[in-house]
Amino acid sequence: VLNAKKILLEYGGVFISDVVGLGKTIITAMLINQLPGSRTLVIAPPALLDKKNAGSWVNTFFLFHISAQFESLGKLDNLLGGASDRFDTVVIDEAHRFRNETTETYEKLSEICRGKKVVLVTATPYNNSPKDILSLIKLFQKPRKSTIPNLPDLESFFNGLEKNIKKLNRKNNFEE
Repeated sequence: VLNAKKILLEYGGVFISDVVGLGKTIITAMLINQLPGSRTLVIAPPALLDKKNAGSWVNTFFLFHISAQFESLGKLDNLLGGASDRFDTVVIDEAHRFRNETTETYEKLSEICRGKKVVLVTATPYNNSPKDILSLIKLFQKPRKSTIPNLPDLESFFNGLEKNIKKLNRKNNFEE
C-alpha cells in the first residue's frame, strides 16, 4: 500500500494487479485511506457496486470509512462535460476493459481521468500485447513526455517491444 501510494503520487497513476480474489479492492481502499482529503470516484462493473454484494466497492469503502462516488462502467456519459471535475482521484476496476484506446469508451474514460490521479485495478493488465499496458498508462502519463525514469518516450519503448515480439516465432523461439 505504501509503495502504491509513492508510485501514485510520483507518477500520477498506479496499477493494483493480482489474480482474482486476492484483495485488490481492500488494497485499493487502504491506498485511498492514505490520501487524506482525496475526492475519489470509483468506476466499476455494476455487480461490484451492488450493496448486496459483500465484497462490493461500496461496502468495502464503507468498512474503511471512505467517502467516494461510485459509477458503473457503462455509465461514463454521466461523468462527462465537467461532471468529474470535482474528483482528484479515479479508481477504475476491471481496467483491462480499456486496453484499446481506439474505442469511444476509452476516449470518455481518458477525458474523465485527465489531470487526476488514476488507480487501475485489474487481474489482467496484459491480454494481447504490450500496447494493452501502454493504453492504460496513457490514462495518467503523457506518452511522449513521460515522467517514468528512463522512459521519456513510452510510444517508442512499447513500439520497440512490439517489434521485438513480432520477430519471434513462438514455437522456434519458445525460451525467448
